[in-house]
Amino acid sequence: MLNRLLPILVCIPLLFPLSVHARKALEGTPKAEAKGPWFTGPLLTSSGHVIPMGHQYFEPTFYWTDITGSYDNHWHYFKTPPSYRQFLSQTPLQFGILPGMEIDIAPQFAYNNSGGEHMWRVVDQPFAIAFQLLMDKPRRWWPAIKLKFSALIPLGKYDRLNTEKLGTDVGGFGSWAPTISFITGKMFHCGGVHYFSWRMGFNYTITVPVHVRELNIWGGSLSLPQATPLPANPLGPALLTPSFDPLKINGTVYPGCVFTAQQGFEFSLTHNWALALDLQYVHVNKSHFSGNNGGTVMTAPSAEQFSIAPALEYNFSANIGLIAGPWFTIAGRNNNQTNAFISWVFAISVYH
Repeated sequence: MLNRLLPILVCIPLLFPLSVHARKALEGTPKAEAKGPWFTGPLLTSSGHVIPMGHQYFEPTFYWTDITGSYDNHWHYFKTPPSYRQFLSQTPLQFGILPGMEIDIAPQFAYNNSGGEHMWRVVDQPFAIAFQLLMDKPRRWWPAIKLKFSALIPLGKYDRLNTEKLGTDVGGFGSWAPTISFITGKMFHCGGVHYFSWRMGFNYTITVPVHVRELNIWGGSLSLPQATPLPANPLGPALLTPSFDPLKINGTVYPGCVFTAQQGFEFSLTHNWALALDLQYVHVNKSHFSGNNGGTVMTAPSAEQFSIAPALEYNFSANIGLIAGPWFTIAGRNNNQTNAFISWVFAISVYH
């Protein structure tokens, strides 16, 4: 069903941090009326509602990510000292431009740190357009359903990397990574100030061939810890291959496609405080390569990853809130593409 895949992780995000795309990178949550629940939205799963026409939603989000280990082909976890860290700043901006239609952009930049090397980088920039297919109603059984089309503007550096920078000069994948998303959600009143919100999303990223030269994000591994638009440990085993010559790499990578499934939950404890939880599954298909590989591995088999993101919310009003929590892997397969990671996430949501 899933043929060739684009790296992600989950991600990584760094398709890392990804990518676009594992988190609600471009999605926010229209705030409820003051008489209803005050929810910010979980960390990863997108809202099933588009922004109403004439309104805007802003959500500055910050990730601090550590690679903590890797998984082998048999789902075994191997812990390693943190060797690659990334700070990612992302600001999703959503605008309701027509009834049942919104446009999204998410300006972002990253700070990468590995082995004493560190760099600020311009990274791939996400954008999207979304349509409301079905609107939910109180006391009705059907959920809200949204269809979204998104992609990445490939501004980040992905090839001709410096071997001495240990991957800190990476900023993207060199691909537009077109993605189609189907998102649904429903809210339930549990009595008093207690509400329960449920979301579910399915994302499918179709990849295109990427021409690469010299050391590159695809040179040796597709290490993607999470579904945000950046690679976490992009060079991976390529740097550990003593006989490979990065200057000779010249060819075309055919990434596989990426399938991401998400479930998001929220429960209001009081009018201001709420608990949130996200569950995420990512499947990355195998990749292919044609050309001169410089003596290293430029292909990777399929990979899988499970991650979880519990969080705590505090909402000042129906339109302004804070959310924070850890996002971390709980299982994975194939250490060529799937790293174990923990990412501390903090976001501020503003609806106008």
